[in-house]
Amino acid sequence: MISTKRSSTPFAAAPELRIDFGSSYIPKRNSFGPLGEDAHFISHSRNIFGVADGVGAWAEEGIDAGEYSRALMANCAAVAAEETDPRRILTEGYLKTKYIIGSSTACVIALRNNTLHAANIGDSGFMIFREKKLVFVSATQQHRFNCPYQLTGGFSLSLPVQPWECRVEVYAGDIIVAGTDGLLDNVFACEIEKILKEEERVDSGKLAWRLAELALSNSLDKRRTTPFSVGAREAGFLCDGGKIDDITVIVGEVQEKAKYS
Repeated sequence: MISTKRSSTPFAAAPELRIDFGSSYIPKRNSFGPLGEDAHFISHSRNIFGVADGVGAWAEEGIDAGEYSRALMANCAAVAAEETDPRRILTEGYLKTKYIIGSSTACVIALRNNTLHAANIGDSGFMIFREKKLVFVSATQQHRFNCPYQLTGGFSLSLPVQPWECRVEVYAGDIIVAGTDGLLDNVFACEIEKILKEEERVDSGKLAWRLAELALSNSLDKRRTTPFSVGAREAGFLCDGGKIDDITVIVGEVQEKAKYS
């Protein structure tokens, strides 16, 4: 893995940073829940964002898990108006959502003092690219293959599982790509690197759209090698092709704030 450290002039003050965001969402075809089961939020002014993936198995009980994930992200967004710590945002957002039936993975990320802080439960997550190359990948939490840790509404007085947390220093020009497993199960980091190399100038909205479209195309290709098929084989399953799922992509370009003040 490439180091996330970068040399700087001694005693030079680090520039204040912001994130320019773009997002794209493609729900899978699902007559039971036409809005899909993914959700996300972006606080542009506070440089905080999150993604969630409702657990589709609730459909067997006649419950739309998308209602839970959307409420969870809406509550996290409300908490983020006053709070900047991702774990606290996730915890308080969860407690505000616990009376809704359903469950979801969730990842909340915040830029604080030129450092990216994240709290993640399950298999949503993010990557960081520097000079168009991958330098960081968030960890996932799974009981076993395709069975991620999740938040479940209804009973707990605190987070039912401990989130994976990290702090990563970022620099102007870094590209953050966050998403649910609809992206991460269908697109390799090297494919994102290839798209970045094709772009002379990063447009966060356009890049999010391109990655969502790529994830959709790969998910429908029954012969393509994907992160999902590789993981399935490693777990002992015979599997080719992508994974049809809701696809959420958030792209953030780290920029110097002074240029936009």
